[in-house]
Amino acid sequence: AIIPVRVNREGSTYEESTMFSGYPAKRPWYPFTGNLYQEVIPSANDGYPYPIKVLFLHMGTPVFSTPAGHRQIAILKNPKIVPLFIACDILIGETSMFADYVFPDTTYLERWESPGASTPAMLSTLSKVRQPVIGPLPEIVKVDGMDMPINMEAILIALGKKLRLPGFGKDALGPGKNFDHQDDWYLKNVANIAMGDKEGDSVPAADKNEMDLFRVARSHLPKSVFDEDRWMNAAGADYWPHVVYVLNRGGRFEDAHKMYKADMQAHPFSGIFQVFVERVASGRNSISGQQFDGLPVLEGPSFSDGKRIVKEADYPFQLITFKEIFGGQSRTMPMDQWLSELCPGNAILLNHSDADKLGLSNGERVRLSSVTNPSGSFDLGNGEIRHVEGIVKALEGLRPGVVAVAWHFGHWASGSRDMSVDGSLVKGNPRRSRGFTPNPVMLEHTIARNVCLTDPIGGSASFNDTYVKIVRI
Repeated sequence: AIIPVRVNREGSTYEESTMFSGYPAKRPWYPFTGNLYQEVIPSANDGYPYPIKVLFLHMGTPVFSTPAGHRQIAILKNPKIVPLFIACDILIGETSMFADYVFPDTTYLERWESPGASTPAMLSTLSKVRQPVIGPLPEIVKVDGMDMPINMEAILIALGKKLRLPGFGKDALGPGKNFDHQDDWYLKNVANIAMGDKEGDSVPAADKNEMDLFRVARSHLPKSVFDEDRWMNAAGADYWPHVVYVLNRGGRFEDAHKMYKADMQAHPFSGIFQVFVERVASGRNSISGQQFDGLPVLEGPSFSDGKRIVKEADYPFQLITFKEIFGGQSRTMPMDQWLSELCPGNAILLNHSDADKLGLSNGERVRLSSVTNPSGSFDLGNGEIRHVEGIVKALEGLRPGVVAVAWHFGHWASGSRDMSVDGSLVKGNPRRSRGFTPNPVMLEHTIARNVCLTDPIGGSASFNDTYVKIVRI
């Protein structure tokens, strides 16, 4: 059988591919990972295992959010490497600003999503359902005659129909079950949640009071979003009252008293807990050719060729990052005006003893640099140079030898600067560019110098293994 290889080589084994030509491979392979976000664009740059023709980006900004992500700017600017770049976003971000086409998207308040089951830490069973609570901010568009908000789903439905792909349009989801609107997909998903995994496992049907509440609560939504007949047809008339029951509650949630049977968990882990993972032990590092260890072993961070990361005299401080309690992903702070007033910018946090040794006082401005970015600067692609620098804040609650920087700040797009959209000037808000991002000084890969250090087994990007120098400005 022909096994397709993804451009970032996740889930594929180097030795089993037609690319195998001994060690080291041109770039690392990651047979055990998923969602290897940071490797997609750099791999396209090297054309390994193949070049790309189109890049489609949704709800992400790897240039800003990944360590050493600034290295991707030159790649995205080169049409020979990325001939067509399409982005779908709620704003023009640090990555989508390089796209040939930027399509609007809907926010979490305007869209459907079904995140599914909870984390293993939850002792009761549940399935969350995200649903539109306000009308769409972007335009309503027609896709094959059907009105819907413009977003990622609308784009995919339009493309699928234009290309006559299977799985779109008439009878795509079964006889008499068309896929013409976003509702057609998501409400069937909710119906599955409502009816359960086995016979007799459904939630109760909504009664008249619940149905009335359901309609009133959505009466403000435009018909392109909420049309009861369309929703009922998408879910199935027999399932509809049960679907309404789930939607009124934002998901399906098991009663708390069912978490335990006597003094035991009602839903214990039933899989195999492997202390020795044979599949990992049989794999090899595609750079060094060495077999991985199938046992949990304590190893310090290293490059993919096995060379250990060590603290050098010129770079004595270990850099770590964190998220402020009122900042989640990149679209909370400093995008949110109220939250950014609580914390206008970030600082370079270090222990008082380290600040004293360096002769630094609170409020002094310093720059960070590293082995792979000794200047502590990066080019935005338009000749504008940015520096990884900020003010010092000394405190006792940090281990000596460690430098910490909150990661939300330092945007150079995302509404922070003026943009021309279809010939119209959209004014930026400089408040959004306050502070700085520490990611450009984080370690780059020794073999493929256009990507950050990456765990060869789990595939995680390294945010905490870089040693830096602190220089007074």
